[in-house]
Amino acid sequence: MGSEKQHFTVRASASRLDKGLLAVPQRFRDLFPRERTQIRVAFDDGESLKELTFQPYDSVVKESRIFGLRQWFSKRGIREGDLISITVESQERKRYRIALDRFVRERQEQRARQGLQGAKTDSEAEEQLKILSQLARRRPREVAREELLRIAEQSTPQSRPTALPRVAERREVVPSATRVLLRELHEGKCQLCSFTFEKRSGEPYFEVHHLDPKIGHHPSNLIVVCPNCHAQFEHAMVTDLCWASGWLVSVTINGKRTPVRQPLAKDSNWRALLGLMIIIAAARVGRFLVR
Repeated sequence: MGSEKQHFTVRASASRLDKGLLAVPQRFRDLFPRERTQIRVAFDDGESLKELTFQPYDSVVKESRIFGLRQWFSKRGIREGDLISITVESQERKRYRIALDRFVRERQEQRARQGLQGAKTDSEAEEQLKILSQLARRRPREVAREELLRIAEQSTPQSRPTALPRVAERREVVPSATRVLLRELHEGKCQLCSFTFEKRSGEPYFEVHHLDPKIGHHPSNLIVVCPNCHAQFEHAMVTDLCWASGWLVSVTINGKRTPVRQPLAKDSNWRALLGLMIIIAAARVGRFLVR
């Protein structure tokens, strides 16, 4: 395989977790020393090395074994069934890397999420959303929905900053990350009338309206609209805003009641119900243990 590092995955079992060891299947025996020795191991995406005892292939148990992993198992909260990757960094130098796939993926997702939130342009935000979707193995629209809910839950509405151009004061635009997430979730379609059109770039055209112009870019303060509906919000008589779980679900414009397509309200209701069910279940378990 040339200079490419060899890599394989094993699944954690309860018996080996209890013993603090990893079993190396027979087909990978040639990637390790032929005698009992110490090997140098780096964990997850770290660089520091630790010496561990390696036991070569045993015809009785039909596997090789790496000992001394009990502390790492405990630190990462490794459970039966978790996938653990083993990479041969240098067979000559007896150097290997052991990584919990779940932990590494979470770290990668965290970096992609930070990149998404720090994106300065829509294209940067799109690239980070693509990476996040690949890591989560889910469609961008599903990831966008989860990210918008996460942002809404972890932040509170704040005063909307102003930008000062040369001619007149104007409000700061929606951050690229939030704009891209909203576009993915709603497919660029107006939440009131579902209208959009394809721009020359191939992207759907949409605008983002702040329900309260003085409040910042909290997801619950933003809706995706077409130019016509946006103009109505700005200039028509807008009354009777109806909310569900903190999300706008209908509004009256010039006396006409109009529903607002709001999938995030349904997700918030489900999360709240799930949280209540967990609390009730925990309370019941607590009463049972007290008996």
